[in-house]
Amino acid sequence: MTSKKDRLVRNILAAAAILFLAACQTRPITTTQEHAVPPGAQALPLNAIELAIVEAGARRGWRFQHIADGQVRATYTKWPWVAEADVLFSNRSYRIQYVSAKNMERSNDGVERAYNRWVGNLERDIAARLDQIATRR
Repeated sequence: MTSKKDRLVRNILAAAAILFLAACQTRPITTTQEHAVPPGAQALPLNAIELAIVEAGARRGWRFQHIADGQVRATYTKWPWVAEADVLFSNRSYRIQYVSAKNMERSNDGVERAYNRWVGNLERDIAARLDQIATRR
């Protein structure tokens, strides 16, 4: 015979497991589309576009490493997860390319949905920052 306390603990653990499983849904890896750099920002030197990308991502905690002209590696860490993506850019366009999702990868080439959300936010933040620069010129 189980006590009320045992049933309560079991119910709490079951609810916690359900919430955990709901939060850890697997999604296909989002591949971002090529985005045009706004016309007002296309005359900027490449290093100014890189700076705009870094500024946009830094607001949400992304860290950046210069890989080559027209390429930076963006890293976002929210323990125990680490998302890495390359931002490939020119004066005309930019896109974000998957590199890795440490502790987020799942079977069937999927990732935790947080990865796609973080990259989507980065994508929107870059677009907003470049639009902001273009309207000032």
